Order: sequence, then structure tokens, then C-alpha cells
Amino acid sequence: MKWEIGLSTGIAYRHPIADVLEPLAHAGFHALEISTAPQHVAPSDALGLELLRDRMAWLGLRSHSLHAPFGHDVNLTSPDARQRCGALEKLTVAAEALKILGGVYYVIHPGGEDQRWIWEREARLAHSVEGLTRVWEACRQRKLTLVVETPLPHLLGGQPADFAWIVERLPVEGTGVCVDTSHTSLGGCLFEVIERFGPRIVHVQASDNRGLTDDHLVPGEGVIDWRHVVSALERVGYAGVFMLEVAGNGDVNGHVAKASAAARRLAEI
Repeated sequence: MKWEIGLSTGIAYRHPIADVLEPLAHAGFHALEISTAPQHVAPSDALGLELLRDRMAWLGLRSHSLHAPFGHDVNLTSPDARQRCGALEKLTVAAEALKILGGVYYVIHPGGEDQRWIWEREARLAHSVEGLTRVWEACRQRKLTLVVETPLPHLLGGQPADFAWIVERLPVEGTGVCVDTSHTSLGGCLFEVIERFGPRIVHVQASDNRGLTDDHLVPGEGVIDWRHVVSALERVGYAGVFMLEVAGNGDVNGHVAKASAAARRLAEI
């Protein structure tokens, strides 16, 4: 594999981000994706973010990307205009956090966790485009790139046709696509998505699964054919960071060590 392999701080999202920085640096990672889990980092704490940026630089780490807040309470596609407005406020604060941290790629889901979108599909898709365009404006003001992530198949945008409908209505300049390998694998469209969106793919979130749920396993522990993934990305000319987005609970050092071992195996492909 010719790409730099990074790691999401979401591997320790239940812990303050300070708990994971030294283990990541000692494991040899440099490029990080910053998780915005509430107990992990405070996007509104500008001073804290400046201190975090300086600490990362001292350890040889950098904020390559940041995962925008998500969940039931952050939904740009809600039928309630007040909820959409509240989501936009939270997402704009997180964009400012990424700017302070010195990163570039702002990774965002095209919709929320609300599965009722299916009953209002056309309206929800339109809300997604409208909301993402507003976030894109906030990103442009901060010289960030808006990166729309492929969601789980049961969520809004989880089908390639719907995802394309959204992406094709966003400005081309300053936007890109993030392929989440686990999400698209569960939807049976991983390689279709890589081929279809190849020129617009600027980010990869890599994790494995056992074929049923979004397990966030390290590559090699599940069903995904990683040699096939690497060759497919090479064919479309992918030139970004291969960002591991794997889960961990409890033993931070142990989970980081497992991710580091997976990174070494991937580097040999």
C-alpha cells in the first residue's frame, strides 16, 4: 500500500482525547481523524483546542480530518426547521474546531440517525442538500474541504443512487467523498461506490465487520477483502490518507497496539 495510514481518535472516544495522544504517537501514527464525541473533545472550547493542537504538534501528530457531530440530535434533514437550525449551529462550531486544529477535511454524514426518512424521502433528500450546502459555505469561509461520508445502508444516502443524488447537487469545488468501507460493505456496494465516485474520493475510513453490523473491527478481523479494496482504490487514483476508524473500549494502549499491527499488515499489501 502506497498511502499513509492514519487513525481516528474514535478508538478511544469514551475517554478524553488527551488519553490517546501519546499511545498514538508511540505506535507510529501521524495523521489523525478527530472524533467529536461529547466526552472526548469539546468543539466549542477554543483555548482547549489550541492547547490540543500544540500538544499534538509536539508529539508529531496532526489533525488530518475531523468527524462532524452526528446522532439523533444532529440532523440536517429533520422535518422540524428548528432542529435543522440547531444541527447547523453544532456543525458550524465543529468546522471552526477543525480550523483551529489545523486540519482540512471535514467529514460529515448526509443525514441523521432517524430512520423515518424513508417516509419522506424526497423532502429529506432536499433537506440534506440544503443543509450540506450551508455547511459547505461555513467550510469555504474557513478554507476547509467538505467531505460527505457514505452512510449505513438503512440511513439517508445509504443507497448509491441516493448518495449520488445528494453529492451531484453540491458544489464541486471544495467538496469530496469519503468511502466508509464497513458501511458500504454492509450495503453490498463497496466496490460499486469506489468505481462510481472514484475521482471525487478524497478520504477513506477503513474498518472491518463480520457481515451483519458495523463492528468497527481492525482490517483483517472481518469479511472485507482488503487486497481488493486497495487495488480498487489504486485503479481510481486515490491519493489520500487511509484512515483506520476502529473501535476500542477500556484498554487504550491495547487497542492502539492492535490498530498499529493492522496498519503494518496493510502496508505490506
